[in-house]
Amino acid sequence: MKNSAFLSTLLAFLILTGCSNEYVQVAKPDLDSVFAINSSPTFLGYFYEGSDDEFHYFSSRWKYGSDRKMKIARTDLEVDGEFDFGTSELGLSVIRTPDPGPVFCEIDGRSIYRIQTNE
Repeated sequence: MKNSAFLSTLLAFLILTGCSNEYVQVAKPDLDSVFAINSSPTFLGYFYEGSDDEFHYFSSRWKYGSDRKMKIARTDLEVDGEFDFGTSELGLSVIRTPDPGPVFCEIDGRSIYRIQTNE
């Protein structure tokens, strides 16, 4: 039953944001459904795009179709290593790999990791 509620929330989010280039605000109670494990071969990943005075900006990207853009109030999510919106981007992983990057943020006790790069 918990999975069906999660899938319903995720589906509603995707329908509402699928055809838009605008960032959709995600409220604190919905944060646990934003970063889902996705094994689709067309899913490129989650990215942090920076922060401004009010929001942290994220996107989930797809090889085909529209990217999903979301913004989360700074007061609703604490992130480690923020930077100004539009200056850079950071890949994120919802899965703890054998050699995970540092924790970027925590959502309901679940860690979101920075993707390690060779730079």
